Formats: sequence, C-alpha cells, structure tokens
Amino acid sequence: MRKLAIILMSLFLIPLYGENLTGEQIMEKVVKKTGWKDMEGEITMKITVRGRTRIRKIKMYSRKRTEDETDMVMKFLYPPDVEGTGFLLIEHSRGEDERYLYLPALRRIKRIAASGKGGAFMGSDFSYYDIGKPKLEDWKYRNLGIDEYNGTKCYKIEALPSSKKIEKDTRYSKIIHWVDPERWSIIHAEYYDRTGTLWKVLDVKEIKKIGSIWFQTYMVMKNVQAGSSSEMKFENLKVDTGLSPRIFTKRYLQQ
Repeated sequence: MRKLAIILMSLFLIPLYGENLTGEQIMEKVVKKTGWKDMEGEITMKITVRGRTRIRKIKMYSRKRTEDETDMVMKFLYPPDVEGTGFLLIEHSRGEDERYLYLPALRRIKRIAASGKGGAFMGSDFSYYDIGKPKLEDWKYRNLGIDEYNGTKCYKIEALPSSKKIEKDTRYSKIIHWVDPERWSIIHAEYYDRTGTLWKVLDVKEIKKIGSIWFQTYMVMKNVQAGSSSEMKFENLKVDTGLSPRIFTKRYLQQ
C-alpha cells in the first residue's frame, strides 16, 4: 500500500512540477487570478515593536476593474487616532499605479509618489508597494526550481528589479518567492534591501478558498533587521456582492 501511495503521489505531482514554466509564467498565474469581480471584508492588523503590540481594525473593499487592473479601498475603523483614515489603490495595466491616503485630521488627500511606495504602510512592516499585487513588468523573474517550504513543494522564484528606478522606489534589490502550484499562491517570501541584505520575511499562515479562488487571508511580515513584525488577518470575506464603482474614488475616502 505504501508503494502504491508513492506511485500515485508521483503521478499527481507530474502535472504540477513537470511543466517547464518560466519564472514569469509562474508569477502570471499567481497575479492574474480570474473568477471574481469584487470583494469586501474586514482586516485586523497587529503591529509589534519591542514587545508592544498595536491593533488596528480596517474595512476593505476591492474590485477588478479589468482582468489586469484592480482597485482597493481601506477604511480604518480603530483605534481612535487613525479612525477615518482611508487608503485608495488604483492599479493600471500600464504606467504607475495610483495610491492615495486620506488623513482626517488634515482633511486632505495625499497622493503617494512612486518614490514613496517603499515607505511603511501606516507604520507597519508592510510597505505601500506590498499592499496589492506586484506589477509583473517591475521585475525580472527566474525559476530557481523546486524547493520545499514547511512540507509544501513550491516553485522558488527570484525577482530582480527591472530597472534602477524600481529598486529605488520599492527599496528592494531582490525578492525570493515560494509559490504553491496547487493554489498558485505565495506562501513565503524573502525581501532584500538595496545593499543585498535580508530585510523582511513574509509568511502566509492561511489561504482560504472563497468561491473558486484561493486568497491569502493571514499574513505575517517580519522585519529581521529591526526585530518588529506585522500581521494582517482577513475575515468575513465576501465575493461578488456588486460593489458600487463610487466606493473606489477619492471622494469616498472623505466620507
């Protein structure tokens, strides 16, 4: 029975790992997931610095404007010092994505410049660039082969900036992704700073199938240089509820 199980497992893995896929083809499968139109849910963010943890509650809305373009809005609900803060991401298939931050204390919307997208998102270990999916053209991908992470056989993908500008804006000189080919999801990643030193480590603790699509629902980003960490846990996710396009506007951020 054990030999039979090994044979069956080998046959099962052939279609997953036997394809001669390039790094870019693999990352396309990760980034360009189809089968959903919009999504809403709640996020609990925990930021831990020197043993002290801050908790933030967020309402999130997202929609696919086209197959290659996604919009996302985050509205901060808690604690009181960030209540009413809003973040809007408008992705473009070509050219720079748009990122806006609404600060209720100032009653103004601030556009985050390309040079600022490597900055910390609301004081967390996630950057503004980390929020949302990566732009494929920003990186040159290389398939490093099969590697096992936490018992899961993955494609190990190296991502190098496609230009000096991308490296400067994102502050990453290299990213290594571990991609689970059964769910076409990143389950682990290492981020290197501009000196080539390991900076941050991402672990995806939970991936859930909502509808027909696998979504990362619990992620932990650790800053190995600073010793801090940030968690993002998505809850009460709903897909295809018919969200209004008016949600994904600068005007909505101020409401």
